[in-house]
Amino acid sequence: MEIATLLITTITETLLSIAQLALLLVPILIVIEIARHYQVIEKITGKTKGALRFLTLPQEAALPLLAGIFFGIVFGSALIIDYAKEGFLKKRDLLLIGIFLSISHSVVEDTFIFAVFGANPLVLITTRTFLAIIITRLAASLIDRFAPEAA
Repeated sequence: MEIATLLITTITETLLSIAQLALLLVPILIVIEIARHYQVIEKITGKTKGALRFLTLPQEAALPLLAGIFFGIVFGSALIIDYAKEGFLKKRDLLLIGIFLSISHSVVEDTFIFAVFGANPLVLITTRTFLAIIITRLAASLIDRFAPEAA
């Protein structure tokens, strides 16, 4: 009897979590589509040209990167999947975005959490961003040198 209760509870909680995630992601994706239609995205992401050029990423990588940095992996990954399905990003771009976000995702949220425990927010943001940029650029160089077919 306990196993059945546990199973029902687990399924119910999982479905509720999926519904909550959908309630957050669907409106965001709708707003992004509207913003894309009215070219708001280009205006926002246009300010990242220098950083993207240094990371050797296309302009289309800006929004998924910014979403992942500020809102976390869940929101960033939703956009990455959407952009990949639409053909905006190549495998190389997806790998580099993944590397960058694995180091520097959810900067705002994580910084607040660690600041509560006494960490210096400026040190956290600076260190994570610097490491993400350097390691992503190094990975881009290695990919371009040793796997040019991926580029």
